[in-house]
Amino acid sequence: MAYDIKKLSDRFKRDGFIIVNGFLNSTEIDAFDYEVERIIREELSKLDENHVFYEAEPDGPIKHLSSPDDYSKPFKDLLNRPENYELIEACVGSSVESLASEVFYKSANVGSPAPYHQDNAFLHLEPADGAVIWIALDDTTVENGAVYFSGGGFELGDLPHYETNVALFSKCLTSPLDLDKYPETPALLKRGDASIHHILTPHRSGSNKTDNNRRGIVLNYKGVDAKVNVDRQKAHADYVSRIK
Repeated sequence: MAYDIKKLSDRFKRDGFIIVNGFLNSTEIDAFDYEVERIIREELSKLDENHVFYEAEPDGPIKHLSSPDDYSKPFKDLLNRPENYELIEACVGSSVESLASEVFYKSANVGSPAPYHQDNAFLHLEPADGAVIWIALDDTTVENGAVYFSGGGFELGDLPHYETNVALFSKCLTSPLDLDKYPETPALLKRGDASIHHILTPHRSGSNKTDNNRRGIVLNYKGVDAKVNVDRQKAHADYVSRIK
């Protein structure tokens, strides 16, 4: 990777998100393309039901894989790559540790949108210190469901969310954002590019209206001093168990 960490971290601290071109090179992204499809082809039936989501349970197209680093060495190695820590720590201004990886799989023509939310509504960290890397396995466009980030919205702190009763995208911001003050920007990424956002940056994604899949790898990190609020975590787990 060749990029200006200082420039990227300054932009992150201003906007709450950045775009990193060429985060993975063509050889690396080809390997993860293969690994994702291998997992779906060979491992899906072995996974815990809470680690797989479908567009229409239980037989619809795949929507999400949770924690592939638990059973895939390439994902574990990617999650713990030293270069990732260097960049994330420069952005958030503190030492970080990895949490887990994910795969978001917006299947062709049916991939559903995600409503505006903050990731800390699902992570329950106090303080809300951390960041998320989103790596494009496919070129992302407005038409196939790019992620939109609200610039500067992380400054609003932990915002109230309501329960949508939709599996995976189970929480949504209670009140609309002031998009004049915190404008949204689509992350239009080429294959191998990445976006990085603060866990308090409000974001959403559109539906996939194209004939091609729109897949992304997600890597989650938290500040080493951030602790999980166990009451919030338990309340969320109880809620999720009712809608899965």
